[in-house]
Amino acid sequence: MARIEVISGPMFSGKTTELVRRLERYSLANKKVVYFKPPLDLRTEGKVMIASVRQTFGIEVLTLYQPVGIDADVVAIDEAQFFPDWIIDYCQSLRDQGKIVIVCGLDMDARRLPFGSLGNLMAIADSVSKLTAVCACGQDAVFTWLKDGLPQQEGNLILLGSQEKYEPCCGECYNRKMAGGI
Repeated sequence: MARIEVISGPMFSGKTTELVRRLERYSLANKKVVYFKPPLDLRTEGKVMIASVRQTFGIEVLTLYQPVGIDADVVAIDEAQFFPDWIIDYCQSLRDQGKIVIVCGLDMDARRLPFGSLGNLMAIADSVSKLTAVCACGQDAVFTWLKDGLPQQEGNLILLGSQEKYEPCCGECYNRKMAGGI
């Protein structure tokens, strides 16, 4: 039963919604569930859903790294791209302890670079669900476009925001925007 599940995709693809759906099922099956989120993520969108699940099903919500040996059957980690590299070993350790680990996060930043440790988590996962959003043109969106343009910087692009800053894009629209066509 122990395993690592990863839910990934661009912004607005329903990653947290899918995470919440899975947590509800485990809670209904009387599994003890804990939910981790990074302190860096101050947006309320996912927090509202998690707060509802927490109230309804009694899921414990934690924001900081807890020592291995956590008392839960299922460990959910949202916005995993914001956690440091230790998240990989931590997930492995939790699986080794017999726990179900559900990791959710962006697989790429707005420059289409692998985001944080999520690529490595996908590599060690027992299953990966890669979700898509809907591009303005109607195609499946696998990328996230930063509306203000992409700054030139090293490392991952971390600019917290939602619809005011980002939009989902298919490959064609992303390339058109990069060329300055949209």
